[in-house]
Amino acid sequence: MEWWRRFVAVVVAVGAAGTVAGLAQSVDEWVAPPAARGVVNTLSATNAEHLKKGRSLFVKHCVTCHGEQGRGDGPSARLHARRSGFAPRDLSKPEVQAGLTDGEMFWKIGAGWRPGGRIVMPGVGSEVSEEDRWRLVLYVRSLVDKGGTR
Repeated sequence: MEWWRRFVAVVVAVGAAGTVAGLAQSVDEWVAPPAARGVVNTLSATNAEHLKKGRSLFVKHCVTCHGEQGRGDGPSARLHARRSGFAPRDLSKPEVQAGLTDGEMFWKIGAGWRPGGRIVMPGVGSEVSEEDRWRLVLYVRSLVDKGGTR
């Protein structure tokens, strides 16, 4: 069991060293290409089946870091933040949602983010169809905290 503790210590140290070495970028530097920002979701947010499928995709691919409500508090969020230097974004915040077009969100879900070779957010473009990525966008939009229930 001792080898496992050493392995974890090395992983944490490498993650911290990457942040200290100046590899960290601001999340503001993760910008979708201009053409992607203008792409419009043609799926209807009022279609219950789109939202249901979007939720199941969110549970499968996103909950681990972003949490059930999209607040960035998933079961792996702390470890991920230590290793990557970035906490998962709180997708329920209206200001976060307002700062992303549907096209930009679609692009980010598909491409992911790997500054300096570190995986901050894995992209799902190779395993999730375009239509299902649009369903994910619809579901993420439904997570916005409209009632101030925090």
